[in-house]
Amino acid sequence: MTPKLSYLRGLVWAVILFLLPLPLIQALALGLPSIYAGEAFAIQLGSIAYVWWLAAVYLATRPRWLDRLIGLPSLYLIHGLLSLLALVLAYFHKTQTSSFGWIKRTGDWAFDLFVALMAYSLIFLAGWLTSRSRLLTRLKRQLERLFHHELSIWLHRLNLVALALVFVHVQLIGYVTSITSYIWLFNGYTIVVVGAYLYQKMTHVWRLPAAKLTAKRRLAPNFYEFTLQLRRPHQLTVRPGDYLFVNFQHHDGLKEGHPFSVVNAVSEDGQIVLAIRGDGDFTRQIQTLAVGATARLEGGYGRFAPTIQENAHDRLVLVAGGSGVVPMLAIIAAFPTKPITLYYTAHTAAALIYADELRQLAQQRPQLTVHLQVGRFPVATTVAQVVAPHTTYLLSGPRPLGHAWTQALFQQHVAANKVYYEEFTW
Repeated sequence: MTPKLSYLRGLVWAVILFLLPLPLIQALALGLPSIYAGEAFAIQLGSIAYVWWLAAVYLATRPRWLDRLIGLPSLYLIHGLLSLLALVLAYFHKTQTSSFGWIKRTGDWAFDLFVALMAYSLIFLAGWLTSRSRLLTRLKRQLERLFHHELSIWLHRLNLVALALVFVHVQLIGYVTSITSYIWLFNGYTIVVVGAYLYQKMTHVWRLPAAKLTAKRRLAPNFYEFTLQLRRPHQLTVRPGDYLFVNFQHHDGLKEGHPFSVVNAVSEDGQIVLAIRGDGDFTRQIQTLAVGATARLEGGYGRFAPTIQENAHDRLVLVAGGSGVVPMLAIIAAFPTKPITLYYTAHTAAALIYADELRQLAQQRPQLTVHLQVGRFPVATTVAQVVAPHTTYLLSGPRPLGHAWTQALFQQHVAANKVYYEEFTW
C-alpha cells in the first residue's frame, strides 16, 4: 500500500473511530444524571458502538468518492472490522448496564441478531478474512450450495433490523431522551445514514444505467465473454482498469449486484465487454442468460486508473493471474503508446484467456511486451529483471500472487507509491 493510501485509510479510521462519536460522548458526559455515574462508561460504549454501526451501514452503500480515495477492498475491510469492534463494545455495554422491560428486550434482541449476522458475514461476505484462511474458504464453498449470493445479501440486510431495535431501545430510555443535545445528535446521525442508504437503494431501482446483452461467447471451459450495450452511454463513466457491479433485475438469482472487471477501454459508443468465470452461483447462472437480457450497471470502481494518473509518465508493468488479466486488458487497450510489460499466468493453457489476442497485439505494438506462462513465474528473478526507474507496477489476481510480487518488489527497494495490488476479496 502506498504512503498516500496508508495515510488516507488511517484518516478514514480516525474520523470514524474518534471524530464521529465525539459529539455524542460530549453530550452524554454533560447531560447524564449523576445517579448513573457508575454505568456512565458502559453507556458511552453503547453510544460509540451505535455510531460505528451507522458508519458501517454507510460504507455498505459503496460511496464512490471513498472508493477512489482508498479502494473498495480497503473500504470493505473497514466495514467488516468496524462492525466487529462495535459488537465488542456492545457486549461490554450489555453486561455492565442494567435495564428492564422493553428496554432490555429490544437491546437483547438487537445484540443477539448482530451476533448471528456477524458469524454469518464472517464466512460469506468478509472476503478480506476468508481469503486469508483455507479452512474458511473451504467452509464457504461448501455452504454456498445452500446460501447463494442473493440470499446472503438479503440476510446481511437484517443488520438494519438490528439497528432499528437499537434505535427503539435508546428512545425508550427516559434519562437519555431527556438530554436534548444528545437525542438530537443521535436522531440526526440516524437520519443522515438511513437517508443515504435509502437514496442508494432508490438509485439502484430507478436510476442505474441500463444495458442490453448483445453478444456472448465461450472463451474457455467455464469462462464466458459478455458484450453489453449501454442505452445512454453518457450515464456511466468507466476508466481503464475499472470494475462494475452488474445485476439483472428480471432474473431470479441475479437481482443483486456482483462486481466484474471490464475487458475493453470503454469509449463513447457505450459498449462494455466483461469476461466472467463461473466460480459461484451468480457467475454460473449468468452464463445461462440469453442475448437480449437487460442489465443494470453501477460504477465504475477501482484504483488502477487513479494510480496510473498519479504516475502519468511511468512505464507500466502489469502482473495478472487467472481472471485478473481482465482489467489489464482494458489498460493495454487504453494506452497504445505507453511502454507496457505484461506478466500473465494461469493454472492451465486453456485458462489463459485472450492469449492469442495478446500475442497478436504484442507483434503490432513495439511498446508492448507480453509474457504468458502456465504456472507461476519465478517471482524473485523476474522482479529483479523488471525493476527500473520511472515504473509503476499494477497487480491483479489471487492473494498469493499479489502478496508474493508485492513483497519481492519492496525487497528490491521499489517505492510503495509505485506498487498497487487490487485485491478482489468478494
